[in-house]
Amino acid sequence: MTTRYSDSISNSLYMVNSATGTDGRYESVNGVVREKWNNYEATFRREVRTPGRSTQLPNFDQWWDCSVFPSSLFSSNDILSLQSRLSEAVKGHSFNLAVSAAEGKKTVGMVVGAIQSIGGALIDLKRGKLESAARRLGVNSRPSKLSEKDIAGRWLELQYGWKPLVSDVYEAAKAYEALTNTSRSNRVTVSMTRKGQPETSASPINWTCKGTLEERWRIIYEMNEQMSSARSLGLMNPASVVWELIPYSFVVDWFVPIGSYLENLNTIPQLNGRFLTIKARNYQGAALKGPNPNVSWIKYPTTNTSTFYMKREVSGSLSVPKPAFESLPDAMSPSRIWNALALVTQRLR
Repeated sequence: MTTRYSDSISNSLYMVNSATGTDGRYESVNGVVREKWNNYEATFRREVRTPGRSTQLPNFDQWWDCSVFPSSLFSSNDILSLQSRLSEAVKGHSFNLAVSAAEGKKTVGMVVGAIQSIGGALIDLKRGKLESAARRLGVNSRPSKLSEKDIAGRWLELQYGWKPLVSDVYEAAKAYEALTNTSRSNRVTVSMTRKGQPETSASPINWTCKGTLEERWRIIYEMNEQMSSARSLGLMNPASVVWELIPYSFVVDWFVPIGSYLENLNTIPQLNGRFLTIKARNYQGAALKGPNPNVSWIKYPTTNTSTFYMKREVSGSLSVPKPAFESLPDAMSPSRIWNALALVTQRLR
């Protein structure tokens, strides 16, 4: 175990640098020497200050500090998203054969209906029946009376019928390539970045310390064995199939990612190997006068601060966090708003 600490503290400069971690670069496992993954944690904080004077204490130097350490921006849903990326990277695809098979009847019906509509429309056009061809394609012969329900239905069919079908075909091809590739890598890496503007002032009423925080998580997984074909294709996960078949379950997923949770619960705990999770936070900010009207200044202090935090964690498994409610802005992207309007139109009419 190695521990390091240094500081330089004065009215105009505050700087602290600390780190702790395990030692060793290599280790032997079952007679094989490999790179050692070490637990490690480090913090660096630096503030450059110009002291000021307030009317209450005109003869004393005063300064603003940004001493509240910014907390993590990652929610449980962000961790679920990162684990979903890990699952897809391990499998080499996101194709779920069980779900596709369960929804096969609806998919066949959609495709057959489209073929009949297009084929019938072509025959009608050949016979000169323009109005009949327009009706087969869902277009009213009188544009002024075009049905909102028809528009909503076509939109939903595109979003939740044709686009998923095209995606499944593409992912099925990736699944075939991954399952037939005998030279797959035994190490995968996934990462995710979040940005925010946290308050780091110890006394926000007197001064604020808002800046930019960037946080990045990275997971490196070194596998001891490849995932089985049955689990890779989702054949060992009946809970996900049942959830996907529940009407409007995708709407629930907008606000609580239950689908991702069930998928990860079937995959992540079964991964056999070792994991290195790296969490890094980089904060840059400056202090400004707060809203307190009872404090006036002869000379405003200035403070510029930077904080860096990094933690490496080595583990033999990953736990799957429970999903949480998304905030409304995160849940309702522009495309989801259009989908929601189309769903409401369908139900009301």
